Amino acid sequence: MSISDAPGQEASSLLPLFPDISGSETSPRPVAVACGERCRSCGTRAQRVWKGPDAQPACTLCWLTYNLDSATAAHGNLAWLPDAPAADLLNLHRRALIALRSNDRALRKEGKRVWNWLARHAREVEAMWGTSRAPEFAAAMHRLSPAKRQVMQQRLEGCVLILPPDVFEDLTLLLPVGRTADRAVHTPCWATYTRSDLYAKPPHPLG
Repeated sequence: MSISDAPGQEASSLLPLFPDISGSETSPRPVAVACGERCRSCGTRAQRVWKGPDAQPACTLCWLTYNLDSATAAHGNLAWLPDAPAADLLNLHRRALIALRSNDRALRKEGKRVWNWLARHAREVEAMWGTSRAPEFAAAMHRLSPAKRQVMQQRLEGCVLILPPDVFEDLTLLLPVGRTADRAVHTPCWATYTRSDLYAKPPHPLG
């Protein structure tokens, strides 16, 4: 089940979502595209949209996933969560971050619980790679040839970028078009995922 803001959209129509770097020698900066474009990686019709791979529109969280060498992504960690589509996990992460900025104490508590659940899975990445920090993976990718970098990305399949709760002060960087923070969190699938006992299997594919 998807929790993206693209109900009915086929998963096959989305671009693959995988950790990557810009390849630039300096920290990349996002380039804005038309407001309301649907992210081609997670399906969200976001308030703020950026130019992603092959100039395709990308929401903030997807853009950061593709640009681990950016200043904001450097605050994040990679978490191993292979048992759900990356787009769903990214949108769950989005809603947790939004909930943590709510004026509703109960909603903040729930958002914290979900964020902690996502962030805990960084330990699987740490066990296999010795680190889960995004900037260290970005630095490693910069040192690799394109072919070896692609192999590394394949080994990172099932990993998602998890950012700290205080990294975004401007909620328009996260909110879908036409949604307030409260409406963005309260969706039918939010309850489904927050009740889920989904847990990652041992990360043997990373080895």
